[in-house]
Amino acid sequence: MRFAIISITKKGVVLADNLLQALSEDPTVIQVDAYVGDVKNTFMKIYPDYDCIIAIMATGIVVRTICSLIKNKGTDPAILVVDENGENVVSLLSGHLGGANEYTLKVSQVLNANPVITTSTDVSKKMGVDTLARRHWLSLDNLNIVKALNRAIADGEILDLYLPTRYDFVEDDKIARDTYKFHYWDDNHIRVDFEEISLNLNPLTLVAGVGSRRGVSEEQVRNCLEEATAILNIPVDRLDVIATGEMKKDEEGIMEAAWSLGIPVEVVSLEALERYRHPDLKPSLLVEKKFGVVGVAEPSALITAGDSSRLILAKTSRKGVSVAIAISGRLYKK
Repeated sequence: MRFAIISITKKGVVLADNLLQALSEDPTVIQVDAYVGDVKNTFMKIYPDYDCIIAIMATGIVVRTICSLIKNKGTDPAILVVDENGENVVSLLSGHLGGANEYTLKVSQVLNANPVITTSTDVSKKMGVDTLARRHWLSLDNLNIVKALNRAIADGEILDLYLPTRYDFVEDDKIARDTYKFHYWDDNHIRVDFEEISLNLNPLTLVAGVGSRRGVSEEQVRNCLEEATAILNIPVDRLDVIATGEMKKDEEGIMEAAWSLGIPVEVVSLEALERYRHPDLKPSLLVEKKFGVVGVAEPSALITAGDSSRLILAKTSRKGVSVAIAISGRLYKK
């Protein structure tokens, strides 16, 4: 995710610097930038370029500034407001689909602050359909009916949720169990039903790029994959593809881990890795020196996920194994 922090006062700048440093160490944060002053022009300039904008200032300033920029919940970034003492973090805009509620919890933990979340499904301890979509990386086919379904959820209704069998992990979430009645089918898409309303949710392709030292075991690879997906609060079963570079195509630990997990493997050619450029990539000097490419895990994930892909987990390493995870703009197809 890409974060921007805007501050005005001296106290706000100090708080922004501390927050920037903390977020920079989070592997789910791919980019974080800080801006000072000129609130109106800064918001206008950066609004479409970040997943989350954190404004360290009064809520009224932010409301007056963004009112002309807001388009729709499918494209607007998450907007958070933090007071300059760092005591409260307010989820102001795009709480569900844009992730503002999730980011509010993240930032409040960093600052040891009070998270302020007002969306009705959340305060009712229920899972809105857009929260379900965001948590499991699903696209929504009709945003216009989300409001009606979430209103029913907030009113205490139980909605029917139809899932592919491989998505049985959704049922592990107590809030989901309190919100939906689960049904399983052979279709790859997901559907939510309530009375005469139906909403389709389609899985976006999630790709784990894997690199490793020579001779790593299946257990080492599995452990790293499981730890990486846990950072994203998803099970390893949610992965659609495991990708690696041509130089690792005979690495038994990678191949055996993929086989045991039942996840297909795609091998990215050395030529494709050499040509590939992407703003999310953080070059590895060791890999570049040995193989002449900027990396294995991150570019393999991004290349396999496709032209519209982006990293949602930067490279994380454990005991000789590296994993990065990319999300595609494409729907997953078996």
